[in-house]
Amino acid sequence: MTSTSKRLLIHLGVYTVLFFLIPFLQTNTANATMNDLGIWILLLLMVNPTAILIITGEAGLRIGFNIIMCLLPAVLFTLSVYIFFKGNSSAFSYSIMYGVIALASNGVGAYFKNKNKNKKK
Repeated sequence: MTSTSKRLLIHLGVYTVLFFLIPFLQTNTANATMNDLGIWILLLLMVNPTAILIITGEAGLRIGFNIIMCLLPAVLFTLSVYIFFKGNSSAFSYSIMYGVIALASNGVGAYFKNKNKNKKK
């Protein structure tokens, strides 16, 4: 197993927890209160983008630019939209946002990897 595929499996595990396990636990609580809305907003607007930014940026630094690493959060969150948000069209905007964040952070990480590689020569 190559280092890229190991890293991809780690990313898949983190995204599975973020996009599937936490929403599953959140939707299966017995008492739905207004606090649940705050948790969803925190998850969608702060936790997920920050995790995607850090994880894909680190992948860009380690292995360079990889389009699969960039598409993975967008595709998995789109699947999560169908499962937990019942295909809500407003939730698809988060898929686009997560894809753009992943693309930008992976690109920045790859830029710094190449910059450091050229500096050593």
